[in-house]
Amino acid sequence: MIDWKGMLREASEPKYAKFSSSLIPGRDDIIGVRVPTIRKISKKVLKDDWRSVVSDTPSNFEEQMVQAIVIATAPVTVEERISMSRDFIPCIDNWSTCDTFCNSWTFDVADSGKVWRFLEELISSGDTFTMRVAVVMAMTHFMDDDHIDDVISLITNHDDPGYYYRMGAAWALSMCYVRYPEKVERILESDILCDETQNLTIHKIRESLRVSAEDKEDVKRFKR
Repeated sequence: MIDWKGMLREASEPKYAKFSSSLIPGRDDIIGVRVPTIRKISKKVLKDDWRSVVSDTPSNFEEQMVQAIVIATAPVTVEERISMSRDFIPCIDNWSTCDTFCNSWTFDVADSGKVWRFLEELISSGDTFTMRVAVVMAMTHFMDDDHIDDVISLITNHDDPGYYYRMGAAWALSMCYVRYPEKVERILESDILCDETQNLTIHKIRESLRVSAEDKEDVKRFKR
C-alpha cells in the first residue's frame, strides 16, 4: 500500500491549515492540504489497496477527505457505494467534507432511481449533516427537467434546525433559482420555508454570479 498518509503530511502547509481551520469550525485536526492535492492522492489510492482506506479510522481532517473521495469514486456497483456511504456519512461533521463527498459521488444514469431512494432515506434521518448530504446530492446530481420538482419537494418537505442543513437547503434552492426561477419564486411567495432558510435562500440568490442584477433586486421583496 502506498504511503498516502505520508503524502498528506508532506503536502501540508501550516499557514493553509490555519486558514482552513477558520472556515471549518469544530475541526482542530486540519494539517493544511489543499483539495486538489487531496484529490490527486485519492486517485493514487484508487490504483492501490483502496479498500484498506475505506476501513481505516482517519486521524485528521485530510485523511477523512481522502476516505470520502475514495468511497465516492471507487469502481463499485451503486449498491456497494450506497452501503459504504451509509457507514461513512454519520462521520461527516462539517460542510467541507460533506460537499466534497457529494460533488465526487458517481453513479450511472440507469441507477438514478436507486440513488434517489437513498437520498429520501438520508433526508428523513433527522441528523443535520446527513440531511445536508441529501440536499447537496440532489442539487449536484438531479437538477434537471425530469427531477426539479422532486428536488424542490425534498427540500421543502423537510427541515432541521441545524444551521449547516438550512444553509445547504438554501444553497440548493438558490441553484434551482438559476435554472427554474419561477418554481423557486412560488416557494418564496408561500409560507413553506422557515424564516432562516427563506432569508438564507435570498442571500445565496443575491450572491450568485449567474443571477441578473434586476432579479437580485426583485427577490429582496421575499425577505422576512
